Amino acid sequence: MAAHGGSDWIGAVVSVAVIFVPLAFPTLSRTARKFLKPRRCPRCLGVGNNLCGRCKGRGKEGGVFTGLPLEKCKRCGGRGRQRCKPCASTGLANHWLYTPVADGGWGPRGSE
Repeated sequence: MAAHGGSDWIGAVVSVAVIFVPLAFPTLSRTARKFLKPRRCPRCLGVGNNLCGRCKGRGKEGGVFTGLPLEKCKRCGGRGRQRCKPCASTGLANHWLYTPVADGGWGPRGSE
């Protein structure tokens, strides 16, 4: 035991930490960069929307081959695409790190 009443192992731990923390820091920083780097959504490939599964991106249902009258797709509203749910239409797999602000400041001139 040390003369001041503390433990001798504290000094050993501090000296080991001083030696090994700089060696471990590059690994920690690489891991942090990998985690915080924006990643594309694997489902929509970064676009933010997917083709409609019902009309296959046409925006219409029916036609000559089905024998039904041609109408707008009810699922996608005739757009041919739907919002990507896994990434919340941001195109990023880790979208919770990069949420868009409600008011981006791109209003008409003179508005705040």
